[in-house]
Amino acid sequence: MKIVQAILQKGEWLLDALKRIGHSMIPSNCILNKTLTGLGATHSEIHSKRSSIIIEPNVPVILGKLGDNEGLEAVYAKCTPYNLKKYLQMDIQYKKIITTPESFHKIRKTAEELHINIYKTFFCLFDECEKVTQDIDYRRKISQPIYDFFRFENKAFVSATPLPMSHPEFEKQGFQMIKIEPEFNYKKDLTLIVTNSYYKCLQRVLDSLKDSKHICIFFNVTDGIADLISNLGITDYKVFCSEDSVKKLAKRGMFQAYSQISYPLAKYNFFTCRFYSALDIRICKHKPDIIMLTDLRTANWTMIDPFTEAIQIQGRFRKRGKDDITFNSLTHISTVNPDLKVCSAEEIRGKVEQFCANYNLLKEAHDAELDEFKKQAILEDMNNLKYQDLIDEQGEINPFSVDNLYNEERVRSYYQSAEALHQAYLETGFFNVNFIPALDCVGTDDIERLNNTKLQIEQRKLILQLIVRIEKWFLCGKITYEEKEQHLNYFRQQSEGNYLLTAYEKIGKDHIISAEYKRSLIDRKVQEFDKAQANKLRFSENILKDIQREFPIGVY
Repeated sequence: MKIVQAILQKGEWLLDALKRIGHSMIPSNCILNKTLTGLGATHSEIHSKRSSIIIEPNVPVILGKLGDNEGLEAVYAKCTPYNLKKYLQMDIQYKKIITTPESFHKIRKTAEELHINIYKTFFCLFDECEKVTQDIDYRRKISQPIYDFFRFENKAFVSATPLPMSHPEFEKQGFQMIKIEPEFNYKKDLTLIVTNSYYKCLQRVLDSLKDSKHICIFFNVTDGIADLISNLGITDYKVFCSEDSVKKLAKRGMFQAYSQISYPLAKYNFFTCRFYSALDIRICKHKPDIIMLTDLRTANWTMIDPFTEAIQIQGRFRKRGKDDITFNSLTHISTVNPDLKVCSAEEIRGKVEQFCANYNLLKEAHDAELDEFKKQAILEDMNNLKYQDLIDEQGEINPFSVDNLYNEERVRSYYQSAEALHQAYLETGFFNVNFIPALDCVGTDDIERLNNTKLQIEQRKLILQLIVRIEKWFLCGKITYEEKEQHLNYFRQQSEGNYLLTAYEKIGKDHIISAEYKRSLIDRKVQEFDKAQANKLRFSENILKDIQREFPIGVY
């Protein structure tokens, strides 16, 4: 895909950069990479001299745009076709419709009823386009408008953080990438804290912000947010989440929850992922302190992508006047998991090919089967295949679903280690990173994970990892001998811990791993060790000297 660069000077808006390359509006057949959030892409389209359909990722964004602009027609789940029909019939020179992806079909259907060719008369702008790739695994209908999108004579994708997209229509229709290149330092300061004592670390950060007027916490688990509010004893809070989550929190006695932005902000404000991008959060009197949370103990979907979500989150807060600084501090507190399995690109390709092969095999059997009951049984199996997650409503492989598989593994790879996550943030080129590896030799998360593990084999695996880490930290001088013994004594006081530590001191890590952490195999290796040690001791120098003293040679 051809890449066209457009220079942006400090204090300018998106249209200023586009005018430098000969465009007074967002051009057609382009993926517009804004680089920076808040450049006014949606605003410019709302006020452009053409009719527009703007696709936004979710309802809070739409409601925010409605509050700031007159003459917009919103289309989402709760909107009736009657209002849309009435709007399309109005005598307005430039009609502006803003919709969620899932509700785009209402526009198509109403236009068809009115014999309006939207593909000729409207410009289609798909905002925050990376969300199609990121969210399609749990929002199957987010890609519904794609077939329609490519039918528009004039259309564009736009985002400050677009992801690679493999849909063949981009090449077929000659799309180009327009990359906005700011000619000024736009990097934001970010503190990255990687820890294995999650609550202790979070409490320490919150204590340092006790004088902050507004703390905005981005955490993509409703139950996790509820636990934080309860465990930290927070009373002055607001939670911004989906309507279903609002009801869920109410059942836990938490009633300050909202499905759209509500002002004024509280002392503590929690946001789930539907508020990570596109939304404008107005800064009133005080700038917020932003905390992003990733807790892999709670859920893998708390992972925050440094290349997209972290950039989008810090960009939610809109500047006042000419002040470019929209927040006091930006912190990402994260756990990591070295045991995370990450598939390579080749492995993903192989999986997709096998998903297709499995489906086609069953389809052939289904088409050839004459018995209706067997035919139905095969169809049920077909519907349960992973392949079904990769196809769209027309039964075709959805490129965005495949892109999602690659994207998921890319993000997972960052959370295998503190160093990998730090490197990812550096490679974005967007942040000045203050990296704080706040890892304890044995963290509270490690102990919690061990206590919550029911399978003995998994327990032994975790205990061995911790014992090896303790030894490594001692040898590297990170902990003293007394600290080492303090940690090991914790395991000596537990049945499974004492068993494994005794085995480790005799046969070492590799033999325990080769025994697959099974007690019977470990015992056998320990017995072999003890026997070898006894044989070694039997012929030791001291034993031989004792024998010679007891039995002088030549004496009967």
